[in-house]
Amino acid sequence: MTRRSRMPEHPTILDVARRAGVSKSTVSNVIRSSQGVTDEKRQAVALAIEELGYRPNAMARQLVQRRTKIIGAVVGDLANPFHAEMAKLVEQQSAARGYATMFSNTLGDNATEAAGIEVMLEHRVAGIIFLAFSARDRPLRASLNGRVPVVFIGCSEPWADSVVAADRRGARLATEHLLGLGHRRIAFLVNELVEKSGHRSRLAGYRDALARARVRPGPMLRWTEDGPQVAGNGRPTPIEEIVLGPERVTAVFSSNDLGAIRLLDSVERAGIPVPGKLSVVGYDGAAVTALSRIALTTVAQPKEDLVLAGTETLVARVAGLSGPPRRQVVDVTLLVRGSTAPPSRSNGGRRN
Repeated sequence: MTRRSRMPEHPTILDVARRAGVSKSTVSNVIRSSQGVTDEKRQAVALAIEELGYRPNAMARQLVQRRTKIIGAVVGDLANPFHAEMAKLVEQQSAARGYATMFSNTLGDNATEAAGIEVMLEHRVAGIIFLAFSARDRPLRASLNGRVPVVFIGCSEPWADSVVAADRRGARLATEHLLGLGHRRIAFLVNELVEKSGHRSRLAGYRDALARARVRPGPMLRWTEDGPQVAGNGRPTPIEEIVLGPERVTAVFSSNDLGAIRLLDSVERAGIPVPGKLSVVGYDGAAVTALSRIALTTVAQPKEDLVLAGTETLVARVAGLSGPPRRQVVDVTLLVRGSTAPPSRSNGGRRN
């Protein structure tokens, strides 16, 4: 076996240079597709790379540039079908642009979120996409602002780019749908994992529609470990009391699909028919809501459009795009399915 035919186990850029008969810098220039290398040398380097099976150390090159080809993505709860779908789209759109994705699942906890962001910064991510954001402390915002580009998708902060759905309009559409069916006792179901700016917009849209119809808001419901509870009562409220009691509601607008699906499950276990005794509308448009067993009427956020716009914005910022933060708003769609119907006469469909 000749010296030339002996193959190094882990070839380096120096091995390629020796095999091609050129300098290390020439090999580097060929790899980076730089100008000023003759075709003869470029072909020699390409042949040497193929013969040796050399693979450039991408991580080392990125660290020299002080920026990796990794995008960080902060997610509220991957157990939420909508969050999981959004995370999948972020990964796909990032990969299409040559980036890997690092996820942090925060469960809405400030400390977990802060720790996940620090890990991303330590790994020198090129930028961070927030699909949820719970932190409000100034030191964390200061540590993010200016260090890496940041884009919020489905939520927003005034100090960074954001791409959001028309949440207020979507909530208004959902509530107007229930009002149009004849419902007048419409509760609002809160889910703590809905990002605060989204929650405020959806609650405002619900109240807008009721005010226009001159209908009083129904009770605010919250989820506990034991099930739904009327806000302010300080105790879990049996679903039978909410739907069949003296202050019964005939419809519920949930601030997200996950809460609506949990409500459907709770109502079904109590033997209360949907939509016969209770109509339910969700928000997000998670794919699971279209299953015939669930058939949830919901306001669908345009997931693909949100993620596409957000990813393109982040990549543009990484590439050097300057200027003040931009806020993009994408419209929503009401999808009417089997979980809503006019209230039954025995369930109090009177107008206020």
